[in-house]
Amino acid sequence: MRYLARRVARIRRPDLLLARQLGMWLSDRRYLAIGYRLYFGVWPDYDRPRTFNEHVHAYMLRCRSPLLHVAADKALTREHVARTVGPRYLVPALGLWTHAAAVPLETLPRPCVLKPTVGSGQVLFLRPGEDTDAAQLRLTLQRWLDSEYGRMNREWCYDRLRGKVIAETLLVDERGSVPADYKLYVVGGAVRFIQVDRGRFCRHTRNLYDTDWQLLPVRLTLPNHAPDPRPAPLAEMIEITRRLAQDFEFLRVDCYVVNDRVYVGELTNYPGAGFERFIPQSFAVELGGHWRRKVSPL
Repeated sequence: MRYLARRVARIRRPDLLLARQLGMWLSDRRYLAIGYRLYFGVWPDYDRPRTFNEHVHAYMLRCRSPLLHVAADKALTREHVARTVGPRYLVPALGLWTHAAAVPLETLPRPCVLKPTVGSGQVLFLRPGEDTDAAQLRLTLQRWLDSEYGRMNREWCYDRLRGKVIAETLLVDERGSVPADYKLYVVGGAVRFIQVDRGRFCRHTRNLYDTDWQLLPVRLTLPNHAPDPRPAPLAEMIEITRRLAQDFEFLRVDCYVVNDRVYVGELTNYPGAGFERFIPQSFAVELGGHWRRKVSPL
């Protein structure tokens, strides 16, 4: 085991896809622990987690609340948002389909975005005037529906959820670009920081702010960009995030702001499946100190 640990420690950028394939026979706990060791260079302690990443993995392994399915299924998320803070915070939806063949690609109003309701990071844009290969797009959509997304990183929240294809209006900012993505992290019942992603589909960068919109001297996996202007509805974003997350042990709420109006895009149970790296690592420990395990079932 010590020899293995020394060999693993020398792997700086492991081929995660290969590691996943080789580790499919492992239990969820062993699979995640080895992945943690490969990525962070130390063995995790899931029984007494200290860092934010350890807490996320421990949460993945022990929590079986049906609420996690609400956050993992975009259709259920929309219902939760409408019920909790109101439908005005929803991105306008254009349709929901159980089979790729039923999606009316040729007649969908453009610009729009297509996503699976179960999964993350899978998205297709349909823009006005762009030629599209409908047959190829449907193959992609059906591949999304046929995949067991949660098995990739042992994310229980996706277990037994049947995905659908959802189409939503594509939000754009004043320049006609995809707007910044605001991600609010609720740890221990309070918003601890706000992540701002830009260039998600080209040169992806990321800044972190406290709730007073002070730029934090912290990176999260990606490089920083120039400071972002304080969003006008910041207090509103924080308040609706608090309401959406109040029954969860942990939740990340993803928002957009267009013309000073807040839209809730998605809810996230396990950011980066617990494999996003805070720089410096001390911030992961600080966040972990805020985590509070719920004693009673959610």
